Amino acid sequence: MMIHSDRSAPAARPTPLASQPMPPPLNVLLIEDSAEIRETLTQSIEASGNMAVTGFADNSAEAIRIIEQGGVGAAVIDLHLKEGSGLLVLAHLSRTGNPGQILRMVLTNHASPIFRRSCERFGIDHFLDKSLEFDRAIELLEEYAARRRESPDPA
Repeated sequence: MMIHSDRSAPAARPTPLASQPMPPPLNVLLIEDSAEIRETLTQSIEASGNMAVTGFADNSAEAIRIIEQGGVGAAVIDLHLKEGSGLLVLAHLSRTGNPGQILRMVLTNHASPIFRRSCERFGIDHFLDKSLEFDRAIELLEEYAARRRESPDPA
């Protein structure tokens, strides 16, 4: 009886999940002029550990400047800002082809059909009423962050 043995290199062992690097969190830009709402959003967004608020802007010029620097994965945009408007930010993203494929979420107290249609013309991903759908906004961000972790290339 002949015993056959394979003396080649041992099969690679799977790496334990704990030692695999965690994907980076989803970087969220808050475009909101209310400090109280920014604070509440930041706490809610960062609670999961899968997302990080990496920037704030209370006017459209600052929001566009941050977006142009890159690294933003999602933008939560209020329509009414201290200077300019969320519509100017959406127009910029539409005009530039939305580099980086930023998730565009409008979260506003002005959720009328006319504002919704205006935002939809700029290709928004979500349009939510701040007073009624705040929790839904966080859920949608968490879902998007999970999809990005599973497939880092969102395109």
